[in-house]
Amino acid sequence: MRHAIDQWLDQNKPGRTYRSSFHTTSETSLRAVKWNGGKGTSTESSSAIQTATQPKQTADANRQDFAIENRFACKDAATPPKRETPRSRLSGLLQRVRFFSGNDIEFTSIADSMDTCEPGQLLVYRLGEDCPVELISKALARGAAGILTEQVLPAPIPQAIVGDTTKALTEIRSKQTDRPDQKLITIGIVGSAGKTITSFLTASVLRDIPCRVAYQTGLGSSDSVLTEAGSSLANHGHALIDALSDAVDAGAAVSITELDSARLRSGSYDQIQFDIVLVTGRDAKNNDFGPSAVECAFELAAENGVLIVPAADSRLMRAANAVTETQPVELLTYGTDTNADVSIRTVSREDGVLTAMLRHESRAAVMESHLGNGHFAECLAAAAAVGVVTENSLPQIAESLSKLRELPGRFQSITTGDWETDQTNPTARLDVGGSAERVQFALEAARNDLNQTQAVSVPMTPSPHATTSSRSRRPQLWCVLAVSSADDEETLMQYGRLLETLPDHCVLTCAPADKADFLAISHKVLDGVQNVAAMRLVADPQRAIQWAHGEAGNQDLVLVVGGMDRSNPDRERHSIDEFSQTLIRCAENRHQAAAPASETPTLKVVGFPEGLPAEKNNAESDSCISDTPEDNDPPNLKLFDGT
Repeated sequence: MRHAIDQWLDQNKPGRTYRSSFHTTSETSLRAVKWNGGKGTSTESSSAIQTATQPKQTADANRQDFAIENRFACKDAATPPKRETPRSRLSGLLQRVRFFSGNDIEFTSIADSMDTCEPGQLLVYRLGEDCPVELISKALARGAAGILTEQVLPAPIPQAIVGDTTKALTEIRSKQTDRPDQKLITIGIVGSAGKTITSFLTASVLRDIPCRVAYQTGLGSSDSVLTEAGSSLANHGHALIDALSDAVDAGAAVSITELDSARLRSGSYDQIQFDIVLVTGRDAKNNDFGPSAVECAFELAAENGVLIVPAADSRLMRAANAVTETQPVELLTYGTDTNADVSIRTVSREDGVLTAMLRHESRAAVMESHLGNGHFAECLAAAAAVGVVTENSLPQIAESLSKLRELPGRFQSITTGDWETDQTNPTARLDVGGSAERVQFALEAARNDLNQTQAVSVPMTPSPHATTSSRSRRPQLWCVLAVSSADDEETLMQYGRLLETLPDHCVLTCAPADKADFLAISHKVLDGVQNVAAMRLVADPQRAIQWAHGEAGNQDLVLVVGGMDRSNPDRERHSIDEFSQTLIRCAENRHQAAAPASETPTLKVVGFPEGLPAEKNNAESDSCISDTPEDNDPPNLKLFDGT
């Protein structure tokens, strides 16, 4: 792997050759030359420009002579013909295809939709999504070259019949762009938890080689030059092929991709070979007899590739060893506080900082990490294993891993930025969740944080409204879990078991788009709960957070899990920001309510005439005393705070 990166470094020097999915270009080596001009100013040029000056002047003179000789030529000369758009034959791009109403289809490009189809483009019929009658009529009216479909349509237009249009589009784009995955070091990250964090940690390690790194993650994407959190997630199919092609054109050496488990099993990555397959979390079990997502990812490993798996998962180890017996790939293990090829030995975890020893063979390096308050040691070890494969030194790997301090929505600490406000409020954590394993990890990490603060009985700035018993009680964990209709019944039942065993108080809510189905979803969660009355149900996630934050004590921890819109990176970041702002507003309102009044309370005697001095009021009051007891009532006293 390191040899391939070194080749990339050699290519990105003066006199280098750029590899592109469209063509190969060479750049002439330039040597800078400085001298003083006629006016004594410093002038900079290059030897290549000097050597090219005379041929350029000769060519300019020849063109000028030719223009003089032909100055009386006809002005209405024929315009040059337009450059024809190159056409592709579908039979040369697809291996398994059958044609109807023709032997082949020549097309210029693939249309995005039936409404934007142009003459000569290939139109795709997506079964179950497009109306066949409307698609046929627009294909004929707009002059489409043909239709790519999974079934024969009753239309007099060339059609290409394939088994899966999504796989066919991926194969077409892969061959049109000249297999961009073979021009990069491709890293595929698969697993049930920790893929995004491991992706960013791996990118941090590889950037310090240094080399350009492209990535496709749930939080954003990059072609090694531009980074964006767009409205589309290009992590599978032909969109991923286009992203890899853009990374090649941008000069990237490595590409990191989060692999979706469902897409892996459906074959959306079959046109890509991965040099490194990294497994995070655990191998999620399936209800059928087909291969798991991790086993499908192992089949995509390139020749002489590397499989990186956690040493603590015996099932993954058996599957990886079976692959190494049939394919020419290497196996590398990682883990925390266990025997593995690359391991992290925990020294301490205090005040949100993880201090650990990074080990590989007989070498070791000390490192610190603030990521996730020091709870992502497993992801750190996985990214360090990639650094070992690329032959980086352990001190350099440790330094690179320490640079990443926080990721949005990954056990993120939510603070107001004001020390006094944070001291009078419970600790807040935010996690995107998404699976039972991730929810369990977040709950266990929050419980570990509470155990570290259990010896503290009274906060530095206790609330004036807190009683003696509330100040000395044990810190408690409050969990606000937002479920979704996308969760299956088994996952929802596992949520119920986790909420009943790990937190002290739990509030069940749902994503904003699933309020109509909240009652049905909550019943599936309660199937895994014995004490049903111990769980509070609140359909609105914002109100659920406000209630839990208001009921929690100053020493407690409020953990908010799930409820974010993760359809694309842009919506996910906006959802995380909304939940973060809700927690911040709750903390600020609570601090303002607990703050003492600005003015000290005063005592005012009510009942005397206004506008008179105090001495006069006292004299008049003495003279007005009656002999009858009922007329000598004591004055009314009112305590007010000056408002």
